[in-house]
Amino acid sequence: MKKISTLLLSSLFSLSLLAYDGSRLSVSAVGTSTEMKIEVDGRAFSMKDNGITLSYLGEGYHQVKITREKTAKKNGNGFGFGVGRKAEVIYSNSILLKRGFHLDITVNRFGKVMLDEHRIDQDDEWYNEEDDYYDNDNGGWDNGRGNVMTSRELNDVKDQIRKEWFEANRMISIKVIIDKNNFTAQQVKELMLLFTFENNRLEVAKYAYRKTVDKQNYYQLNDAFTFNSSKDDLARFIRESK
Repeated sequence: MKKISTLLLSSLFSLSLLAYDGSRLSVSAVGTSTEMKIEVDGRAFSMKDNGITLSYLGEGYHQVKITREKTAKKNGNGFGFGVGRKAEVIYSNSILLKRGFHLDITVNRFGKVMLDEHRIDQDDEWYNEEDDYYDNDNGGWDNGRGNVMTSRELNDVKDQIRKEWFEANRMISIKVIIDKNNFTAQQVKELMLLFTFENNRLEVAKYAYRKTVDKQNYYQLNDAFTFNSSKDDLARFIRESK
């Protein structure tokens, strides 16, 4: 038992360090007041003061698109074809985020895009900056929370939890992990499915709600329940949490 407890504490300690070994992406426009917009993997982001920093994107390839508003030109009579504002694509490409690295994308006043990569150092002044957020009008992340687990980190967690024979021990481990990380609704569902008993799945769903970045997708968790009473219980919990 002592050996098992030691191994459990060791694994939890290792998992608690995951938050300091992720990827980071910054996008900024300099020397221009023209409003820029960005999409990552098809999701729209809000750019405050033409800058944004994200640390909850998983490592690997991501599709990035940067646009800016452009006023349509008028003809000689003062009328234009499609007069008004339209989006001009400044950058559209697939970028690679590496584990432990910060990728910076800068757009200058002429629309030229420059990429720079830097290894994340906890001593850097920007290391602890608050993360920005998806545009709420476009189904974005909630409250701008960062530190969402990557797919690989989540798989590592699931492998560790499966080694616990008793669900009571699994619950202890899960709660420690939830306390130290943020999750998407889909990731919470995967954690719930590590449990056989319905009441344990419900407990995980409730405990992880406060650490879920896309709460508007929490309805996806209903698929993990067998009984309607559990779905109703979770719905009531969510209403009371608002």
